[in-house]
Amino acid sequence: MESINLLNVIKLLEWDYKLHYRIDDFPSEADRQFKDIVKDFIDSKITQSVTPVYAVEEDLHGTEPSSHELYIPRLPNPKLPVDQLVNLEYKKRAVTYWRNAVKKKRLTLATVQRSFGKVTSIRQLYDCEKQVVEGDSRLDKLKALRLDVGKQFFLAKRKKQVVKDLDLRRWALTANETVNLAGFTASPDWIGKLKQYYGIVDRKITKFVTKKSVQEAPHVKESAEACVALVRSRIAEYGLYCLWNADQSGFEYEMRPGRTLETAGVKHVEAITQSENSMTHSYTVMMAVSPGRRKFLPVLFLTLKEEKGVFGPIVSRTMFTADNLYVTASKSGKMTKKLYLEWSGKVLFPHMEERCIFLADSWKTFIDQDSVIELEPKELQYEMLTIPPKVTGQSQPLDVLCFRMYKGCFKKISDFVFLHDLPVQVHNRDVVGDCTLCCINSFSRPGSKI
Repeated sequence: MESINLLNVIKLLEWDYKLHYRIDDFPSEADRQFKDIVKDFIDSKITQSVTPVYAVEEDLHGTEPSSHELYIPRLPNPKLPVDQLVNLEYKKRAVTYWRNAVKKKRLTLATVQRSFGKVTSIRQLYDCEKQVVEGDSRLDKLKALRLDVGKQFFLAKRKKQVVKDLDLRRWALTANETVNLAGFTASPDWIGKLKQYYGIVDRKITKFVTKKSVQEAPHVKESAEACVALVRSRIAEYGLYCLWNADQSGFEYEMRPGRTLETAGVKHVEAITQSENSMTHSYTVMMAVSPGRRKFLPVLFLTLKEEKGVFGPIVSRTMFTADNLYVTASKSGKMTKKLYLEWSGKVLFPHMEERCIFLADSWKTFIDQDSVIELEPKELQYEMLTIPPKVTGQSQPLDVLCFRMYKGCFKKISDFVFLHDLPVQVHNRDVVGDCTLCCINSFSRPGSKI
């Protein structure tokens, strides 16, 4: 009979059902129970099949599924001897039955085979008896080593530790001091099979965190949920139109993508730029968005980097301007308290109606509202809500969505200029203002889905 690859069968089933169902990140308890029923049915059919079930690799046989994956049994390799196809528990029961403690006389091979079909010879029974006396068989010892190393790995990853192949090998050799598997060296081949079994791969570290931040994560989550609940209560009481979220974000004068298409095998990838300094110097965009009928404030606030912190008379006279663009300058290109007060008085308050609920992060200039209240119009009901520290990436609309889309649009414009070699200096003041105006106008139009 032709060998059956159970993984291929599962893949075919996936093709049959994926049109009607969608995979969830967290299977329900009902899913797990039904999985157990299906697995028991498949295992029973494999046991009853004429074709015996063999392990593909020595160190993959007899291992139970881990809590981190759904274990798929592998199919038979007919070249392996039959005595490798039974686990230690099966051997113990077969040897106990063969010894026949009641009659104190060993049973015949034919009698044993009626109850234990995998037994093929008396020699096999003697080998099994020897393995039972000595302890776990080689396969069971490999299983114990694999489970121990897997436990160490997942404990380390729960603590967000960096783990390399050398650590897996060290854990395996340490565990073998207890298991005592003769000749085991935790070879690279064994490490490779272990990683394949547990789905372990090498990945680039995208962020480093401290133990303190990991310990504070539950409290940060609670503060984020409390902030969201507070905002929702204000929306329920006063409506969407009066809620405004404001924040600042730095933009490089020359924004270029970090990746590009290249032919396979190229190790050093270079890309052209107009100015190296413009890729490290930045300006600041102060943006405010609302979930109500007006998505953006009618005027966008820009802070450019100028050596003296102000525009010269000639620059002020000839620089690109627009009605919905308010351009200022500072020595660093970043917002200052003075510029924030200027934004509040010239941009925010003139466009508010009756009530303003101002939602901002915990930047100390935002928190200090005494100076802002002095600029507040008497007819305006103003309230400041502060987003707790370390949760802006989860709770602040500008950080979660708007700035990412805004910068993506800006990069597309810049990439088009470079790709078609247009005679445009993207880091020029006027070009920055013009591109900013194009982006904000495209996002502010009625058809925009931001």
